[in-house]
Parts: sequence; C-alpha cells; structure tokens
Amino acid sequence: MTLGVAVAGCIDAVPPPALNAVRDSAGVRIVESLSDSRYVAPWVLGQEPIWSVGEVEGDPHYLLDRVAGAMQLPNGDVLVANGGTNELRFYRSDGSFIKSEGRDGQGPGEFEYLRALGQCRKDGFVAFDLNWQMNEYTWEGDFVEKTTFRAPEGVTPYALACDADSHVVLLGWGQAAAGTRPVGFYQARDRLLLTNRRGEIALEFGERLVSERIGSEYGSRPHPAGRATVFALHDERLFVGSGERFEVEIRGLDDSLISLLRGPDLDLTVTDDVKSAYLENRLGSIPEERHPALRREVAAWEWPTSLPAFVELRVDVEGVLWLRAYHANSTLPQVWSLIDPAVGYMGDVRLPPRHELLEVGTDYVLARSSDDLDVQRVAKLPLDRRSGG
Repeated sequence: MTLGVAVAGCIDAVPPPALNAVRDSAGVRIVESLSDSRYVAPWVLGQEPIWSVGEVEGDPHYLLDRVAGAMQLPNGDVLVANGGTNELRFYRSDGSFIKSEGRDGQGPGEFEYLRALGQCRKDGFVAFDLNWQMNEYTWEGDFVEKTTFRAPEGVTPYALACDADSHVVLLGWGQAAAGTRPVGFYQARDRLLLTNRRGEIALEFGERLVSERIGSEYGSRPHPAGRATVFALHDERLFVGSGERFEVEIRGLDDSLISLLRGPDLDLTVTDDVKSAYLENRLGSIPEERHPALRREVAAWEWPTSLPAFVELRVDVEGVLWLRAYHANSTLPQVWSLIDPAVGYMGDVRLPPRHELLEVGTDYVLARSSDDLDVQRVAKLPLDRRSGG
C-alpha cells in the first residue's frame, strides 16, 4: 500500500474483525486500533448536496472567490466567509442571500485577508484576519469588537485555536539561532501555549514541532510532505497531534494527559512513487516553460524521514475527531479518518472529488467545491451517523 500516492484508493471496503483495544497505563487511557490499514467508516456521507450556493455569473452576492470558511448558524442560515471580497455573507436555508458584513481595511469589522471562521464566543462567532486579528459578531451578524492576538514574543501566532469559554491555544513560528536563517530542510519547534485573549500565558503544553520546512536565503515554507502540529479545543479539552505518528493526545487545560488515541499502524515511508506523484501534480499546475526549473528544485530537496499520518484535525459537535489524510497528489478526493475518543478508530470517510471540508454538524457536512472552471461553491452534504448501528 502506498499511502502518499493514492490514499483515497487504499481503503479496505470491509473492516477487520478486531477494531480497537482500550487499556490504561499510569492513569492514561489508551485507545488504539488493531488494524494495519484504513477501512471505510460505517457513517454515510452523501455525495449530492442538499443545499448549495455559488454561481458562474450574475448577481455578485452569489459569486464566490477564495472561500475561507462556512458554518451553519443556530437559526439554520449559513454563513460563508468569502475571502476574495473580504466579506461575511449570510444565506437562508433555501440558498437566498440575506446580507453581507465586512470589507477591505484594517479597522473594526474590516479585513486585509479574511482567513477563517470560528466559534470563539458563547453568543456568536468570530472571523479571523491575516495576522489572527479576531472580529467578533453576534449570531445575527452584528459586529461586537476586534481583538489582536500576539504570541508572548509579540509576533503573530503560526496557528491558533479558541473556544466559547475564552480559552486560546496558540503555537509560535519557532525560533532559529540568533542571526541565522535555516537553509534547506529543517524542523521549526516552539511552545504550545494556553493564553487568554490578551495573550497572557496561563499554561505551557511543552515544546512542539511547528512544521517541517524548506528554508532559503529569502525565507521558508512548509515542505509539501512535511509534518506539523495541529490542534483543536472542545469541551474543556485540548486535542493535539503532529502527524509524526497516527496518535492524538487529549489533554486537560491543566496539561494533564487524559487519553491517547491511536489509529491504524500505517506504512508512512517516503518512496520514489510519493515524490513522483507530488512532482507530476505540481507540473500539471504550472506553464511548461517552468517545468525544468521545478524539476531541478524538487530533485535538490531533502525529504522528511516519513510522511504525515494526518495533516489536519477537527473535532465535531459530537466530540468525534476528524483527521485528514495526506495526499501527495492534491487533486485526489479528501479522506478523513474518524476517531471516537470512547471507542477509537471508526474508519474513513471520503469527500466527493474537488470538495474540501469546512464544517461538520450533527447530520451534515459543509464543504467548499470547485468545478473545471474553478467556480467555487459551498455545499451542504447529508451525514448519516446512524448507519453504524
């Protein structure tokens, strides 16, 4: 099985007889899969939308560009973060446009680069700007206030998660030796911190891998097969993993280790097939005259010791973890592994082609889709959790 080349095609249709084992070790609950391969989850994700918004042309309120997030509001309306226009757009459950909030700018309720949505307040939502500035709104879309987050060193966080109880967890960019700029492959590491909205440190979760990167004299960027720490807050718990292994820690907000969740024992070897799949995917997205330069660049790279076990982590409204599998070929459908903290690995769910996960509800998934003309839409797909029994 070659995970990195075509993980979507490597899911066994029938789960093995023995699924997971649960044990305690020094007061830590360990839930681990007994499988060495992925298999299809018992839940059923519909492939046809029950609601969608986005058009090829016409009314600009229905033209979407660089969708940065979406969420269903308590009244059933859907909020779409349209990054291309730095607007928050509100749509009814029948897809009709209601109103928009936000615009270009740096002031309250304005965005330089609308990057994400989050539910970081009890009575509304937040929208994050370029440097994790947080614009807060009521559920009705009324602006409340703007907050700017800073890591303790005064710089923008690399990654951030927050919850409705004003808890904030952030990870810095990692510090290189004074006066140096890493060149070539390297691992950036920094402290994972629990803070308040003013950036005051409440707790340190220790030093973590930030990301595996490729550095040059001009700067750095994540390695396309690099691992990185991903995390989420849910129900007074921190869920965190680096993808260095198929394992997620559940920690209390006092840094107590509550549980370890382990998925299948996968082969994460970086093979020549993985490298070729990445290169062919990139060559297909750039003009032919740039192919020789890209081939030389990729040939000179150092690659990680192994592939990421996962590259994104979400916790849904029911407390189930969704872990996105790594693809060397970004055109393949997204595959998400489901882990229930109570019972362990449940199997994988595959999104329709050219769909990217935005939100998981009790009985639906919101996803961003694009067609052959790169027209973006937000689709609501039905999710049947009862299929497992």
